[in-house]
Amino acid sequence: MTEESRNEFQEAAEEVEAMSVEEALEGLADVAGGLDELEAADELESVSRAALAAGASDVTRGVDAMKVADRVGLLSDVVAEAGVVDIAEGVELLSASEDMAVQSALVGVLAEEDLGQCMELAAISGQLMAVSEVADAMGMPILADFLEDRGQTLHEIAVDTVFRFGATRALSEAIAKTGLQIADLGEEEVAEGITRMAVSAGMAERSEELAAAGAELTAEGLVEMAAARGMHQAAEELVAEGAADVAAGASELTEAEMMAGLGEALEEAAEETENRTD
Repeated sequence: MTEESRNEFQEAAEEVEAMSVEEALEGLADVAGGLDELEAADELESVSRAALAAGASDVTRGVDAMKVADRVGLLSDVVAEAGVVDIAEGVELLSASEDMAVQSALVGVLAEEDLGQCMELAAISGQLMAVSEVADAMGMPILADFLEDRGQTLHEIAVDTVFRFGATRALSEAIAKTGLQIADLGEEEVAEGITRMAVSAGMAERSEELAAAGAELTAEGLVEMAAARGMHQAAEELVAEGAADVAAGASELTEAEMMAGLGEALEEAAEETENRTD
């Protein structure tokens, strides 16, 4: 009976030790796996933070780009309006220039008519002077004086008309010159307006490009931030799993240690039984 008990103690001790070793190995494996999961979670969390920062940066840049696009678009509208105003002013100046050209031509025509009348008056004045001399020679002094006076008056009118002709001709030339200057100004205004409208078109195109780039950056940033949230959640799950595995491994190691202690106790009991038998 004693030998049988010793054998039973010995077998039980061996079984318990085997179970202890197996439990210890499982515990170590669980702890190692848990530590690996915690390390992977830490790396994933680092990647998540980097992705979140990159996403926030892209969103900020995208929003800034869209704000700049709005401002450029507003400037484009302002420049376009200024271009339209310049063209309108240029057209008005060109129209005024054409009107002044017509006025210059009219003044020139009037001056030529005045010159013709001047020549006619001068001819009549000379004729009256000649008739006055004839009347005086024929003993008609009163008629001679009258004709001489009228001839002198017409002569003065003719001379004055010549001077006025020169003045109106100068006025005509001045008006024509002013018209040309106004025409130049009108052409410059139109050219400036066309240039501004071209610049406005370029600014509008740039505004659209900035808006598209801003929207794209914002979308990329939102995707990166969503991915960061997903990685953060996965990291939290890995942390939970790793902690659970480490806890389970620690529990298994504790059980293995207890089994090892039980195995040692059984071996001691078997040795005591053997000693009693002896």
